[in-house]
Amino acid sequence: MRRSTYEIILPLMDGEKEIEDRALLVNGLYGAIDVVKKDEAEKFAAGNFAGLPFALKERLMLRGHLTRKDEAGELADLALLSRIYRIIPARSGVGLVIMPTYDCNFRCPYCFEQHRLKKGQSWLDRTMTDEMMDAVFAALSDYRKRGYALNECALYGGEPFLEKNLPVTEKIADRCKALGMKIDAITNGYDLASYIGFMEKYEVEQIQVTVDGTAEINDRRRVHKDGLPTYERILSNVELALAHGVSVRLRVNVGRENLRSIGSLIDDLKARGFIEKEEKRAAEEAELKKTDKGAKTRRAHFSYYFKAANDDAHPEKNISEQDIVDELMKYGFTAEEAIDRQSQYSVFANGLRRLFQKEEYPPFNAGFCGSEAGMMVVDPFGKVYPCWDAVGKDNDAVGFADPATGRFFWSFVKAKWRTRTVDLMKACQLCPYAFICRGGCASRAMNEHGDYFREYCGETKEIFAFTASRIAGKEWIQKREDELSLSLAGPVSRMTEAERETIMATANQKEMFEIVKAMGLFSEA
Repeated sequence: MRRSTYEIILPLMDGEKEIEDRALLVNGLYGAIDVVKKDEAEKFAAGNFAGLPFALKERLMLRGHLTRKDEAGELADLALLSRIYRIIPARSGVGLVIMPTYDCNFRCPYCFEQHRLKKGQSWLDRTMTDEMMDAVFAALSDYRKRGYALNECALYGGEPFLEKNLPVTEKIADRCKALGMKIDAITNGYDLASYIGFMEKYEVEQIQVTVDGTAEINDRRRVHKDGLPTYERILSNVELALAHGVSVRLRVNVGRENLRSIGSLIDDLKARGFIEKEEKRAAEEAELKKTDKGAKTRRAHFSYYFKAANDDAHPEKNISEQDIVDELMKYGFTAEEAIDRQSQYSVFANGLRRLFQKEEYPPFNAGFCGSEAGMMVVDPFGKVYPCWDAVGKDNDAVGFADPATGRFFWSFVKAKWRTRTVDLMKACQLCPYAFICRGGCASRAMNEHGDYFREYCGETKEIFAFTASRIAGKEWIQKREDELSLSLAGPVSRMTEAERETIMATANQKEMFEIVKAMGLFSEA
């Protein structure tokens, strides 16, 4: 008997106060999250298993914290779960992103697409042709016939909502609508007023818009190419969108220049009524849902969050994600409120809250994001990229849409991206954070190592420790349950050797799904 290779031991927190007599055990392979007494956690960490109560040892064995498997045995479980992920969820759908153009009316100094400006204005002005749209959507239609899910399309750029490109964007939306796909968008919001009718016609439910502080700071960072101010117009357009039923997620990119102005921005959002109106809207919708679960208010949902910007040309301007949380807490937010307003922390927090409902097994996503699964970013020229960060870099394209045949043609690079998973990345294989970090961002790995197919740890350990300790602490205080999540150790242990061998050998999705369905591994299975 030994402690799992994938074990993480954390304090259990009540906000900023440690819960003195309890600790948290997290298994990064099986997803088991358990509260134990602090002295028991210390014995567990020291390998003094004989000093643990018999019932606790049995519980920790069943949930995967203690194991009789050696490292190779646990690694085999990692490989098994990762293969299920690659064959079933990662091949089940298409994460479609379409760029109507590379052109943008902003020249933000930290933009990761700076390289596109070197290709000239005529290249930037190019929009997707009707012929190319026909090719892209013919190929997508074929994907649907082969069983892939096509649920939504994100419009991206450049700037997808340039006023001059409205006719092109409408043609793309028409084709999406014909396939029953929902549309959302990532936009700078400057020309948003011109797209209100578009968003109503195509039932756009949500958009992301960015500001980087109040007017003085924002207008230095969110720079219009003609030197025009941007802040007032953006927020005016955000209010217009909300009033017309389009939800807005307001993103704030934060660097050293605007870190200290976070509080001023929140104060301005309050002064403009965004916060109060959202509180009233949420209360009204909650009341409506008492009699109609599908009820919605006319005004749409407003939220805002902060993300550390990566300015690779000027690393001295960068900050950590934790810097943002610290600043939010200085402003007066509780730890949990700060977590929910910081993009990287909130991802973990929301995932943990879902796990604590115990309605599904912990996720075993082996790839960091959609770029290792079904994501397709299609540019105006029909080139396909695996990731938004790679767009416009010709050597990073994984395929193209062919107007002559109405098909996608793929390069070997696509297959390589699809195998950027933790079980195949040596540095990640025995890491306790295997299914928590999932290898990290490929784009950041390229910046750090010069290779997309290396690991990128970043701040994952610190972010997870801060978040899990507090979100789990709140859950334990409320329910006093020691087993906070389900564990994958159970279903994995119940598999027969024949089933394991089939999963590791087959490339047949249906054959694998029948085994997984019998295991009850997916809640929808």
